[in-house]
Amino acid sequence: MLSVSDLHLSFGGIKALQGISFTAKPGEITGVIGPNGAGKTSLFNAISGFYRPDRGSVSFEGRDITALSPDKRAELGIARTFQNIALFRGMTVLDNIKLGGHSRLGANLWQALTYFGPARREELAFRAEIEERVIDFLEIDHIRKAPITAAQ
Repeated sequence: MLSVSDLHLSFGGIKALQGISFTAKPGEITGVIGPNGAGKTSLFNAISGFYRPDRGSVSFEGRDITALSPDKRAELGIARTFQNIALFRGMTVLDNIKLGGHSRLGANLWQALTYFGPARREELAFRAEIEERVIDFLEIDHIRKAPITAAQ
């Protein structure tokens, strides 16, 4: 599914990644561990397209994606999150979760603005998927409609 081969990344004289190779197979959990400064974040940034490696390749489902932009990789389902989570105040928990999947929706601009036909059906199906897979998994149904507010 995801394959990293001989990945090298440097920042000036600092070598962040040197010859990193691994394969993450479907149905398996692959972890990356190491101390601070070991290059974990640099690796994730190279996989998601935020950094361009100096050498090596990243492949997804047999396709070389090394040159793809982050948004094109996100369309394939490859994205990263950041440690400093920023939530949108005033929106519900459910709406904040749904924002993460906006790049996977296919309605055009007019359909989305008018919330008509395909856009409406697609959003309702996406919402149902979020509620069934994410909300249920996290067991947060009791707060899904709660608005995000400032920390107390």
